[in-house]
Amino acid sequence: MLTLTFRALRSDDRDLAIKLASETEVFRPAELVVLAEVLDDYLRSPGGEGYHTLVAELADFRLAAGSDVSEDPLAESTPLPGPEYPLPFASVIPMPPPTTALIGFIIYGPTPLTLHTWDVYWIVVGKPYQRHGIGKRLLEAAEARIRAQRGEVIRVETSSLPSYEATRRFYEKHGYRLAGTIPDFYAPGDSLCIYYKRLASSAAEAAADEPVRG
Repeated sequence: MLTLTFRALRSDDRDLAIKLASETEVFRPAELVVLAEVLDDYLRSPGGEGYHTLVAELADFRLAAGSDVSEDPLAESTPLPGPEYPLPFASVIPMPPPTTALIGFIIYGPTPLTLHTWDVYWIVVGKPYQRHGIGKRLLEAAEARIRAQRGEVIRVETSSLPSYEATRRFYEKHGYRLAGTIPDFYAPGDSLCIYYKRLASSAAEAAADEPVRG
């Protein structure tokens, strides 16, 4: 049985997280250097007020002799309010060689000098495991934890380059709106795209936050 679990990033995950990001072929070498610095900052104070992390780990419990696991195909090490889903397309997700394998991660944290705003800094899913809803699960798990910390607004910054088109579509699909752009922010022809999402605590608030279409 394939099971997707979430847990905090550990020191032994550091190099694999960087390798996963590199293998997506999306991030520039300079960005991978920054990722390494962010991971090191987090690992120096994993319980601090700065960065928060979740890693997605795919396990095949059929390989674990004598294991006694729940039939719930999506388990979290620290359950929090939020939707849970069956693992989609389990039969076509490539199996990791070991019993468990880190296949993705998300890094987020409270935005300095704000009351209830958080930033999503990195979300990465290993290339073989993309298009199976893993990124969605990571994002929703982070949103649930942000909501539990009384966060109300999430900000995401990304690039306007064509190589980031899938990233922009991903956030738009999951309720993030484009707040604005800064032309040529990263480099000539590479603009900064700023997305945001307001976390609704009720269906009424979610409906109120929907744009009016004429």
